[in-house]
Amino acid sequence: MFLGIAMKLFFGFIALAIVMRIVGKKALSEVTPYDIIYSFVLGGIVEESIYDDKVHVGHLLFAFFIWAIIIYTVESFIQRRDSVAKTMKGRPSVLIFEGKLNLSQLKSNHVEMEQLRSLLRKEGSFSLQEVDYAVMEINGQVSVMKKDDISGHFTYLLIDEGVLEDKALAAIEKDSKWLYDQLAEIGSYHVSDIVYAEWSQEYGFYIQTYEMTLNKTIDIDG
Repeated sequence: MFLGIAMKLFFGFIALAIVMRIVGKKALSEVTPYDIIYSFVLGGIVEESIYDDKVHVGHLLFAFFIWAIIIYTVESFIQRRDSVAKTMKGRPSVLIFEGKLNLSQLKSNHVEMEQLRSLLRKEGSFSLQEVDYAVMEINGQVSVMKKDDISGHFTYLLIDEGVLEDKALAAIEKDSKWLYDQLAEIGSYHVSDIVYAEWSQEYGFYIQTYEMTLNKTIDIDG
């Protein structure tokens, strides 16, 4: 029994190495959802077979062989058909275009404002005001192009999709009355009309209303 388990683990490791060679050399950040599926299914095959005495090493090797053929066939087909590759693996999504939020792409990628801010901070942008373009790549990472005339600064999200953020107001030692007064001075904005409003000591308010945003798909890779 123990020898059988050891052999299954050994051949499982070899099979995983072969799959990685078939998929190709990629950095971890470049791995696509299909690469993850390949590995998950392979791991499931090994896991189910380890403790099942009815599954012999020969059965395991046959399953590996079939799975490797499927992977190779799918990858070869995708590489030869550009349209199929974009359909199956997805396209980059433009989340911010010319400084404007693209709400349709944020929604289709299930990205909320706080998540967007977190993704931008990972790229060194602590304010939406700094960002000219932001693209979500097919691996889930975000590429950012900053504006030249805005320096980096720390911001607080005060309005998130028409909702006041009381904790953020408390963090800057302000209240809702102060916010309403400021909005009235800036341009008679209603909170429900604002999709995004941040504030910083250096630049004050940066606001985008729903009317300012985009709702369209922008193909940047053809």
